[in-house]
Amino acid sequence: MRKLISELLCAVVAASLATLVGAQPARYPTRTIEIVVAYGPGGSTDLVARALAQKFQERLGQSVVVLNKPGGSGTIGAMAAARAAPDGYTLYEGYTSETVIVPQLMKNAKYSIDDFEPIAVTGLVPLVLVTSKSMRASNLHELIAELAAAPGKHTFGGGIASPPHIIGAWFNRLNKVDVTHVPYRGGGQGIADVVAGHIDMFYGGLAAAKPAIDSGAVKALAITGDERSSALPNVPTFKEAGMTDFELASWNVLMAPKGTPADVLTLLRQETAQALADPKLRELYAAQGIEPSPTQDVKGFLTRQRDDFGRVVRDLGITME
Repeated sequence: MRKLISELLCAVVAASLATLVGAQPARYPTRTIEIVVAYGPGGSTDLVARALAQKFQERLGQSVVVLNKPGGSGTIGAMAAARAAPDGYTLYEGYTSETVIVPQLMKNAKYSIDDFEPIAVTGLVPLVLVTSKSMRASNLHELIAELAAAPGKHTFGGGIASPPHIIGAWFNRLNKVDVTHVPYRGGGQGIADVVAGHIDMFYGGLAAAKPAIDSGAVKALAITGDERSSALPNVPTFKEAGMTDFELASWNVLMAPKGTPADVLTLLRQETAQALADPKLRELYAAQGIEPSPTQDVKGFLTRQRDDFGRVVRDLGITME
């Protein structure tokens, strides 16, 4: 009798344990993770996202895909990510333009950085000022003098509300020069038009500008950031060239929709940090001129960037419908 009771008790305990285990939520992730990019394939933001997706897939054991949602100066992709379910299965690889600039320029912006949970600053994307070979200047000081001597006669390119656009307009203001902005959809075409002499200047990402610089087709006069780029060690920063109030930057950041569970965010932050420390990934990024961020206080970083660009766009009076 005792043996029967003991066997029954064991069966009850085993059944209870099985029920308890079955009730536990499965460990994240259990299905495909999507990383939204607000631009088409091939740009620096897309490259960063795809490299991270590969690392996540290798380590988390689930498919990770990049969803390109271009349009609306990046707002289509940003809004899609902000409105996604906050469950860790939709992430957002953002760029400076649509992350902190456009929401401040649009009168009826429907999202902001407050709609996201920060994960990591995935890379700094320095912009290099290149000029046509028809320009006489060989350094920034000479360029400013050349531009000042011919107000309204020269042009610079950049996408509407993009860092090249804002930085170019701020360069005008700080140096009291009048260089006309010409809108462009992408850096590749802008650099090509500098080479061809259709525009005089462009603030381009290194991935687009470096081939033209290396071939001598354009002149590289200065680069954004606190330090020189390892990809262009002979090009001075704007600060080194004498422009001290030139704090604006270009970067990528990984985020998740607001409300994503804390344990999921912790895992994603750990995995992203590990991926960014991988020598092969760092080499891949460096080849595209993408530098590691000195900080991973992502919230503080984004707040400072929003404030810096906000101050500049208000001073310049730039708006978008």
